[in-house]
Amino acid sequence: MAEVPVPLQELNKITESVARLLLEDWAINDRFKEDELEQATQNAVSDTVFVIGQFMEQFNALVAEKARESKII
Repeated sequence: MAEVPVPLQELNKITESVARLLLEDWAINDRFKEDELEQATQNAVSDTVFVIGQFMEQFNALVAEKARESKII
């Protein structure tokens, strides 16, 4: 997922926290019905994993490109 000096366990905690916040936001804004909580929870986790993964991938690519341009690498 990411090329950062952070243990996988810590990245998992961040992902879990963000997914909970997303689910809470959806609940506050009536994005799902009460009987859809299980599916909404799964969606929040999946969406969070996707977004964090894509962010880190693109961030890493940008940092690598900048490093190449600066001849750091």
